Amino acid sequence: MWLMSKPIEPAEIINQLFPNLWVFIAHVIATVILLILLSKWVYNPFRKAMRARRNKIRELIQDAAEKQAKAKIDQKEASKLLTTAKVEANSIIVAARTEAEAKRHQVLETAKAEVMQLNEQAHKEIQKEKEQYYDDIRKSIINVAFNAAEKLLGKEINKEKNEKLVEEFIKELE
Repeated sequence: MWLMSKPIEPAEIINQLFPNLWVFIAHVIATVILLILLSKWVYNPFRKAMRARRNKIRELIQDAAEKQAKAKIDQKEASKLLTTAKVEANSIIVAARTEAEAKRHQVLETAKAEVMQLNEQAHKEIQKEKEQYYDDIRKSIINVAFNAAEKLLGKEINKEKNEKLVEEFIKELE
């Protein structure tokens, strides 16, 4: 309240702050020393730390950008490898199918050839047995005819002539 009671003059303020020149010089020197000490102990280490932090952040950003670029390149290479692998797998599958189809046809052809060969062999054997049975039956008929003729005629008949006669008779029956 006493401050408000009377107005303060500007000259009086200056006189109260700087009562004499030596106090003013001491204030200025103390302020300069304080600024130098604060600059040396606080501001310079702070600037150095900020510069180091800025450099570290810049390095990290640059490293991240390099790693991202490398990752993109690796991803493209992996994609190319995957595409190549898919194409190669498809070609292997197609080749395997083609080979399997060729093998299947080969096996079928071999089996058909074997079946045909077995069929022909069986047919030849049947034909051979048929001819053998036919010869056996013919010989039996000739022997029966000779025996019957001998008994009927009571004498021995010329086998060659009778054989020719019987064969002609059999041929006529066929």
